[in-house]
Amino acid sequence: MVHFSIISATAGILAAASLVSATPVPSNDDPKARIVPFVNKHAAARRSESYNLPETTKRDLHRIQRRNERDAALMKRSGTGNLKVKRTAAALEPFDIDSARKARTKKRQGYSTDPLVNVGDGLYYGNIDIGTPAQVTTIDFDTGSSDLIVPSTACGNCTGPFFDTSKSTSFATTNQAFSTAFGDGSTADGVLSTETVAIGSLGIQNQPFAVITQASKGFDGPNAGLMGLAFPTIAQTGATPWFMNLAHAGALASNVVSFYLSRQGAEGSELCVGCMDGAKFTGQPEYFPLTPGNATQKYWDIASQGFTVSGQLVTQAMTATIDSGTSLIYLPPSQANALYSKIPGAAAAADGTHYSFPCASAASLPPIGIAFTGSSTVFNINPAQFVAGVLDQAAGTCAGAIVSSGKEDGIALVGDAFMSTWYSIFDYGNMRLMVHVPARKIRSQVEQCSPALETAFNGAAIQDVAGSRQATMPLTDDISGNLDVLYYGLDIDTAIVFKGTGEVSGV
Repeated sequence: MVHFSIISATAGILAAASLVSATPVPSNDDPKARIVPFVNKHAAARRSESYNLPETTKRDLHRIQRRNERDAALMKRSGTGNLKVKRTAAALEPFDIDSARKARTKKRQGYSTDPLVNVGDGLYYGNIDIGTPAQVTTIDFDTGSSDLIVPSTACGNCTGPFFDTSKSTSFATTNQAFSTAFGDGSTADGVLSTETVAIGSLGIQNQPFAVITQASKGFDGPNAGLMGLAFPTIAQTGATPWFMNLAHAGALASNVVSFYLSRQGAEGSELCVGCMDGAKFTGQPEYFPLTPGNATQKYWDIASQGFTVSGQLVTQAMTATIDSGTSLIYLPPSQANALYSKIPGAAAAADGTHYSFPCASAASLPPIGIAFTGSSTVFNINPAQFVAGVLDQAAGTCAGAIVSSGKEDGIALVGDAFMSTWYSIFDYGNMRLMVHVPARKIRSQVEQCSPALETAFNGAAIQDVAGSRQATMPLTDDISGNLDVLYYGLDIDTAIVFKGTGEVSGV
């Protein structure tokens, strides 16, 4: 039996987001080696089964449309666009559970970790307990929305595990109708209700949420429900989000929620509620205040100087919305065009959303990143994450993870392609976002390179584009005589291409 502290849901609070960052990926004008951003064959097989680039983009773009519609409705309802939210969260520094481990101190209350499942680097989900006695369901933890949505056993087109309201003694319904739409245009309907909701030892009684009773065909996915971690101002249910209720009640060791997102389908992704985990990042943190940073806050927005190619700004300044529920990175069309104009061989795809480049040039892509206002650091996107997938197998063209949002709104919607490169801390109590370099578990593995990359790298020099971390690993011949891809060092998704035997130094 799981025991957790129960806090009664109360009024809305205003919180802050914090990203942690570290040393950016430097460029090298005189390469001796080249790191190849290519997944190993096992990860590629997983992605081919679960990751669909057009569907991922379609889902993300629909989220953007819904966000715009929701913002317009909120502005109309308020008359000014400035909804007021009371700020009551204590400003506590993030509690590091790794420091507590090393100090061997008595376990501190007020935090919980939740392992996340990585679905092809396009979606991450974990578990919550709901009801009395607790029933487990799977949840997409989304910093770009604010509602808790859980499907019931009555929903035929939904994905389980389902919540059986008849088996919970703490369930209560308001009989108020709820309706929403999701990624591919599918819809879901239900009723607003209240229930006990917990992650590990952290629980809230009477948490408002939407229990879904019917949905259109297509309302299905690897996870069952959604938990919004953004601000109450955009909650369609009108409720204070679960996490903010915990912060308002003083139930957290620190008023933060942190994400560690693995890459290339690897295990180890984690949500840390009330905490951060120092074992999962390296380097010194950088802090970025939310904008506007007051009671009108809707999303986890921070100011950016713009996006960079080879460390140089190539776009205008934009508001960056850090959104764990979005897979890719979306820029206004003019800014996406400006960025890809600096990438050799890149061109706008026929769909008007994606941008393509030859897959064979994936290894020679320049460093691409984002510069946040108030910092000289460039936060580069891991090269493996920038290659979003193959657009045209026959033509040998790949798609970049930065795509067009279709709207000139000055907003960069920054999703998992960025967050899987940087450990991200959303700090409600201090209204800021913090970013760190994620620490990757050391693993060595030799894989066969794809024919396209073999052609591109046969006899090519190898460049270390990932920074100063060095490791020397013995290399093993592939029995086929083809180029090999070695996964090594601190970054399990980065690879060296080589021919023959010997030793090569890299990240």
